[in-house]
Amino acid sequence: MFRSSVWDPVLIVSQIVCMQCCFYVSLGFWMFVGNIICGTISTLDQLLDYHEFQGAYDAWLVMVAVSINAFTTALALWCIVRRTKLCLDFAFTIFVIHLVICLCYGGFPLSLAWWLTNLASMGVTAVVGERLCMRSELAAIPIGPVARGGGG
Repeated sequence: MFRSSVWDPVLIVSQIVCMQCCFYVSLGFWMFVGNIICGTISTLDQLLDYHEFQGAYDAWLVMVAVSINAFTTALALWCIVRRTKLCLDFAFTIFVIHLVICLCYGGFPLSLAWWLTNLASMGVTAVVGERLCMRSELAAIPIGPVARGGGG
């Protein structure tokens, strides 16, 4: 279950790619659910264009989807990365890559709402992911006669 401390670039890159895919699939899912509830049309702009944060009605849909997605991404961190000390690194990497993709798609995000929502979501992803990983790492590991149900 636990890896050695050896630096493995293939593992790190594959985890980054997997986490980025989980981030966009789950964000797309929450955006789709929100669009069904609100009766709006799903577009790629909702995922990648900061202008979607400037409307009155649609902006709330995007902000809520990004916020809910923070928890889903934290769950993916727990399932894929499984290391408390790496959660902040991966959360930061996910949102930096998201920023770069948004830059390429719609230009530099000028909306304060975009920055606040994404920074808060990055923080929630890191903290919740660390909490989940910490619970797994600190779980009691039964050793010896106690593990078999015997007493000492």
